[in-house]
Amino acid sequence: MTLSDQILNDGLELHMEFGKNWLTDIDDRLAKKHPHLSKSDLRNTDRLCRKIAKFANDYVRKNPVIKLGKPTFINSSDFKTHLLNEYD
Repeated sequence: MTLSDQILNDGLELHMEFGKNWLTDIDDRLAKKHPHLSKSDLRNTDRLCRKIAKFANDYVRKNPVIKLGKPTFINSSDFKTHLLNEYD
């Protein structure tokens, strides 16, 4: 099954939750938002969200941006290009 942008965005949002759900599987929470997904789809979405989060963390770690001695934001356009090249 090809996952829709909405499912993937919901999965990433759930994956990035802080608090009691921090770094926990998203399967059960995603199933509440998308009950039509199979267990396999839920598991695959969780795995993909973990890979994307790791990719993003690694990207920021490898591309620090310092201006005037202070950290600032990464170039979001460059990041988007790298992310889409990896996962599109």
